[in-house]
Parts: sequence; structure tokens; C-alpha cells
Amino acid sequence: MKRTSVIGVCLAAGLAFAPAARGIQAGSGYLASGDAMSVIPETNPGDASDSRLYVAGTKAIHDGKWDDAEKIFDQVAAGQGEHAAAALYWKAYAQNKLGQPAKALDSCLALQMQFGKSGWVEDCGALEIEIHASKGQPVQPQPGQSDELKLLALATQMQKDPEGARAQIEQLVQSDSSEHLKEAALFLLGESVPELKYAQIVRISRMDGDVRIARARTNEKSRHEEWEAAEMNLPLATGDSLVTGNDGRAEIEFENASTVYLAPNSVLTFDDLHTTSGVPHSEIELLSGTATMHLDTLMPGEAFFFRTATNDLLTRYPQKADMRVSSYVDGMALVTLKSGTLNVPGGGRELITPGRTLFFNKEHGQAAPPEKVGDFAEFDAWVADRHQARTEAIAETVKEAGLNRPVPGIAEMKDQGRFYPCEPYGTCWEPNAGSGNAMLASGPPQTPAPKSAKPAKAATSPSMDLFPCLPASMVNGRYQYMVMTTFDPWWWTVCHSGWWVNRNNRYVWVAGTKMHHHPPVHWIRFGKTVAFVPLHPKDVRGQPPVNREHGFTATKEKGGYVLNPIKVEGTQRVEMLKSPPREFRNDPLPLLARSEAPHMEMHALRETPAARAGLSPTGGVPLRFNHQTGAFTAPHQVAQGGGHSTTVFAPVGHSGAGFQGHSGGGSFGGGGGARAGGSSGGYSGGAGASHGGGGSTASSSSISVSSSASSNVSTVGSSIHK
Repeated sequence: MKRTSVIGVCLAAGLAFAPAARGIQAGSGYLASGDAMSVIPETNPGDASDSRLYVAGTKAIHDGKWDDAEKIFDQVAAGQGEHAAAALYWKAYAQNKLGQPAKALDSCLALQMQFGKSGWVEDCGALEIEIHASKGQPVQPQPGQSDELKLLALATQMQKDPEGARAQIEQLVQSDSSEHLKEAALFLLGESVPELKYAQIVRISRMDGDVRIARARTNEKSRHEEWEAAEMNLPLATGDSLVTGNDGRAEIEFENASTVYLAPNSVLTFDDLHTTSGVPHSEIELLSGTATMHLDTLMPGEAFFFRTATNDLLTRYPQKADMRVSSYVDGMALVTLKSGTLNVPGGGRELITPGRTLFFNKEHGQAAPPEKVGDFAEFDAWVADRHQARTEAIAETVKEAGLNRPVPGIAEMKDQGRFYPCEPYGTCWEPNAGSGNAMLASGPPQTPAPKSAKPAKAATSPSMDLFPCLPASMVNGRYQYMVMTTFDPWWWTVCHSGWWVNRNNRYVWVAGTKMHHHPPVHWIRFGKTVAFVPLHPKDVRGQPPVNREHGFTATKEKGGYVLNPIKVEGTQRVEMLKSPPREFRNDPLPLLARSEAPHMEMHALRETPAARAGLSPTGGVPLRFNHQTGAFTAPHQVAQGGGHSTTVFAPVGHSGAGFQGHSGGGSFGGGGGARAGGSSGGYSGGAGASHGGGGSTASSSSISVSSSASSNVSTVGSSIHK
């Protein structure tokens, strides 16, 4: 069992402390107690004499048998063998689980004294901080600790003693600590409000052909379906549904840069897209057709549920998943794109190779292939080309930006501008000449600045001289839509991450992984004037924003608002507003062209009664969409008296009835909302799960797919939820 990274414990949400969020990474598997994920530990104990006991201890940890684990790891530690240091940590871990924190601290002390140079000492340090925090005794950062442990200590202190933590951070910023530690501590200070929940940053990053969308904000009072033609860079939110036609394909990018590729003639719903304290949670459902997933998980607590009409797949930190899935009325087909292993509860374990198709029925048992298997050669080639191009662009741009992980849309920044050092902030970026934002390049003449503000020198270059990340409510819907879909491929990145600094009367973007689910600005008031200023990397929560000398007011004109640069004098009293002015709180949805309702069908691995009854000329089962509830239904045969049967439309999948559309405080990228409730019966194979309250529970009795090439793990299970 490999040592876990301490940062996986303490940084559950951009340094927001998450006690008991620890998992056990075992080779390419991720272990969790219960039936949600049954991955066999893939340890590599070598030939050490304590190997057999150590493996038994990892199994006890996996099974939640804390008494057994403590005893076994005590034996391993006493043997002073190869795994003695690791055993002391897991002994402490089990003791803490048993409600024996004092013994756990003693075990950590023994680890430090006997194996002071072992990497497991740092893990025990994180456990010690967690134990003290659970007792209401936050630990202050100590000299000699790693940056990660200092940050964890600050995070726990922030929960119990915010003022003390603030003083610690301010002192740390003035010290000779590493820039990484200073930046992360300031980020922690700015994100000290726990459990902030936002709509996740998700968009259509690429599409071809006929792609239609039913958005969650559909007017529930209307009796007509509202389908629209989807467009590139369109934000996606909880409750949205995408349908592709015969020539339609779509690439969907999630907040952590994971992608899902939707094939022609497919129906995909977004059941839950949210981020809690910076940790993304995604639940999507393929009701019909085919999709390819390239999923990554970057943060502890992150989870990605991919559901079909009958089965579930779960990818949870630190897993990855690369596979193509097809959804059927009575099962699913799964093709792994990388080699690995398949572990079926009660069915043994076997190696799987890339390109091999596995068929599952709704009881997640393997099924025989259907008589006709679709030809996915063209779609697979398109996905492979797109994924390779994205992967290369992301790797190159992340390196140029000096980032440690991707941010939304960063692939589109490739060749769009230049990165350059801008100490002390890190790496800055500006677009190439001529790639400026058209919205800022034209428009009505500027009106005079308020009397209480000193006019700033007008900028000459239209590209970045003002500020491209305006609240969408500042422009009319049509223009906002044009800006999103036609101008500036870099817009998605610079407006959803990082910071801004003013250089020579123009704003430049500072690369960073801090995510923004609302426009990246502070709203302030000085005198009678209300203005906004872009976020600065040195902003401190509760203090006047650093960029206040280069802010903006907005004057309403025909067709939208006009920005007026202002300069707040250093002697003026500045009040930080808790929320934007009322007229800027809600972002209007982009305007899309209306479209007819798409033709949607489900198909079966085996011929179904619906197909035999001739409900569809193609032999498929027709799907219907209820825009008032966000639910899909399909015909279902119900037995009647006298040996007769009748056809009724029953709910399909997990979408269920009743959801709320884009909420007032929605995502900067596009609305919030939550699809709630579940539906039973129909073709789902069981009762639906509730979404919108932080995610549903994992499937019971699951099949796990583990890739040996890239630590990929996914869980496949029937859609019967606890």
C-alpha cells in the first residue's frame, strides 16, 4: 500500500480543511469502506517477511475492521521490517477510527522517533492535526514542517480561531517563507468561508453538426417544449439535456479539464454539476447512444458519476477513467481504452485489453454481444484526434503558465498570446495583437466619471486595456452570446481562473489555479459611487482591494452598459460590498436559436416487447421529454385484467420529476440550479437517487475497472441506490 500524499488530506478544497476525507491509495486502486467501490488492493510488498501481514492489514483497513487492523499493524511494526514505518501510520489511523486519539498520537510519536526520515512521518503529522482539530484544539504551524502541513494547520486554525489564523497568515506573508506557501496562505484567507457551493464551470468546448439542448431554465408554465440549437462555448448547468442528431457530435469540458465526447444519436442529461469549497462533483446520465470519457480527478473528495439507463460508473479521486460507453434499454456496452483489470463481485478478476467490448445487463452481469454492433470507427477517430490535440495543448500551456494543474479552457489559450515573468506575482499573459475583445473595442462613447472619482487616463489598446470579464448583465443577451461564442478563445480561461494586475494603465492576467464561479471582481462603494475592481493576487479578505486605484463604473446605455475607468484616491474610505448591485446579480442566459424537438430513441441489446410491438419503425423505443419536470419517459407495457396489456410512458433513468432551473446566484459561466428528486420504475432498473443535495450514494454491488497503465479506476454498478 503506497503512502498517500498529505496534500490529499488537507487541501480538499483549495486549502479548506476536510477532516476524515482521507482515502487509501493502493497501486491503481482506491479503497473505500462499504460496497461503493470494491477494488482489490494492488500492493507491491516485495519479498519482505512482513509482506503477508501487511497485505492482511490493508484488507482490514479496506473492510473497516479497525480492531483487526490495529493488531495486525502492531505486529508488522514490532517486526521492524520493510513496512514497519507504514505500519505505525496505519496503526495510528486505525486507532483514531476506534475512537482512541491518545493512542493514535502515541503511535505517531513512535513513528517519528524510530523513522524520522520516513515520508510516513508527514502523513502522521496530518493525522495529528486532524485529531487535535476534532477536539477543538487547532495546531499552529511549526518550524521545520513542510508547506503542506503548515497549510493544514492554518486551515484547521481558521475553522476554530479565524482571527488567530489571520494574524498567523499576515505574519507568514511578511516572512522569508516560500512564495508557494505565501500564495496558498493568502488563498486560504480569501476562502475562509467553509462549504461554499457553486455551479460547476462546464461548457461545450467543441461541437459539429446537429446538437440541441433543453436548458433547465425552461418556463415551467409553458406547455410547449423549448429546444434550442447548441453552440460552442455554451455554459452547461444542472438540469440541462443535450441531444445529438445523425451528424451531431459534442465535446464537453468540465471544471477539472476532464472531457466527455458525445456521439451522434445520443441523449445526455446533466443531473448534478456543482462545486463545494472548490471540489467538483459531477453526475451525468447517458440515456441513449454512446459517449467516450476521459476523466481525471485532481482533488480529494472529487467524484464523477457516469450513469446509463441501467448501470452506474463511478470515478473518484485519485482515479482516472478512459472508456467508451453505450447505453441500452436492457444493459450497456463498455470499451476500455487502456489496459487494466476487471473485478466483478463474486465473478473473479480478469485482465482486460484496450479495444475489447464488454456487455453488461442491468444486474451488472456480463452479457453476450448483440447481433448487430454499431460502427464507431469514425467517432473514435474524431475523439482520438480531439483528445490528443487537447492533451498536448494543455500540457504545453500549463508548462508555459507555470501551473501545477489545468484550469478551465486552457487548451484554447495555446498560441493566442504570450506568457512572461511578472514578479512578484508569477507568470502573466497578454493576447496577441489583433485578438482583442470586440465588445471592449467599440460601443457608445464613454461618459464622464463620477465626481467623487478621479478620471483615469484612457487606455489606447482595446484588447485588454479595460477588462474582458464583465458581468453578463452589463450587455444585452445577444451581444453576450456573440462574445462567448465568436470572440477570443482565451476568454473562458482568464475569466474563470487566476487574477489581474494593472500594468501601464492596462490589465494583464496573472496565471493561477484559483477558480472563479462568478465574475472575478470585487464590488466596492466610496462616497455615493459603486464600482468594481478586478481581483488581485495580493487581495486579503476584509481589506480594501489592491486594484481599487484602477476600477470601473458602469453607465447604462442603449443595448447594454458602458465602462468608465475610475481611480479611487488612497485617502478615500472604501466599503466592500457583500454582493453585486441588484442589477448585476443575475447573468442572463445566452440567446440561442429555437429548434424543433429532436427525434430520440433507446435501443436494446436484445429485442424488447416495445420493439416487437412496433412502437418505432426502426425497432427503437421512443423517448419523450417533459420540459416542465426535466424528466424523460419511454413506453412501457403494463399488464391489465383479462390477460391484456396497455402501453404507458414511464420515467427513464435518474432524472426524475421536479427540478429547479438556473438559480439567481448561478455560475459565472452560466446558471446554477439543482435537479432534485428521483423516479422509479420504467427502464431504470430501480429507484432513482436524489441529486442536488451533494450527490447521491454510490451503487451497491459494483464492478471495478482498473487500468494498470495510468492508475485508472472506474466502478460499474446497477442503478439501484441505497
